[in-house]
Amino acid sequence: MKHPGPFRPEPRPPEFDLLSIIVPLVTMAFGVGIGLYCLHDGGRLGDELYVAAMAFVVAVPAGIIVAIDIERQARRDARARSNEVPPPFDINLVWPPEPTPRLDDEDGGAPSGKPQWFGGRKP
Repeated sequence: MKHPGPFRPEPRPPEFDLLSIIVPLVTMAFGVGIGLYCLHDGGRLGDELYVAAMAFVVAVPAGIIVAIDIERQARRDARARSNEVPPPFDINLVWPPEPTPRLDDEDGGAPSGKPQWFGGRKP
């Protein structure tokens, strides 16, 4: 349902470019990864700790980027729906509509000659 009158949306939050977040995170992950590699190559880190640390260094920036992208997409969708209003509070009085009669016979006629209604309600 669309809003019946003029609608003034809330001011938008400040927009930022996703690239301004991706570049520093990837650069930081690359630098920390190089540092971990140097420590592993020098024998300061064991194999298992190196693999775990590299997985963490890659997963954290990737998770942050995905979360920011999901949040931006949710805000775009919310702006698209901003002209809608919720249904009226008494929607249950008119919805669902009254059921149509259902006949018991395959021929199309009820055995007693009268239509059988769902739930005992009659129109």
